[in-house]
Amino acid sequence: MSLRERTLTELFQTLTGIEKGDCEYYPCHFEGQDCSFCFCPFYPCLIHETGGMLKDDRVWSCLRCEFIHKKENAEELKSILSSYPFQVLAEGDWRFYNEILQEFLFGDVRGREIGESYTIYRTDDSEECYLVVLDGFEIRRVERGRCGELRGKRGVLLPVR
Repeated sequence: MSLRERTLTELFQTLTGIEKGDCEYYPCHFEGQDCSFCFCPFYPCLIHETGGMLKDDRVWSCLRCEFIHKKENAEELKSILSSYPFQVLAEGDWRFYNEILQEFLFGDVRGREIGESYTIYRTDDSEECYLVVLDGFEIRRVERGRCGELRGKRGVLLPVR
């Protein structure tokens, strides 16, 4: 089973109220965390404000991300995600989930297409950026360069922070 399949299986269990057993890794982020979403349905979100970061030019690290495990966030996200039919959630692509997360975090969808690129951040052409190329929900390749040089390429444009 792929990570995405495992994430969706857990998401559907969470939305239907199936209880999880004790976790041998608890607490993976902080004591008292809400474990409704062990596998984040937004991974890799590529949004710095969650505390996540690009690591080793191939992995989105959630080590410092706590937002999905805060009880109030988990409860609201369960409500939001349960408003969608399971078929829509199962077929949702990275952008579908990312825009749900943007709406939750920022109150609106900030993402926009710039040529072949997609970004939620305003960037200056001379600024250092990553171009993250996704295949489904997996990072396939990361390029680093000036935002202006990467804008025309297909992928997600992410400022280096």
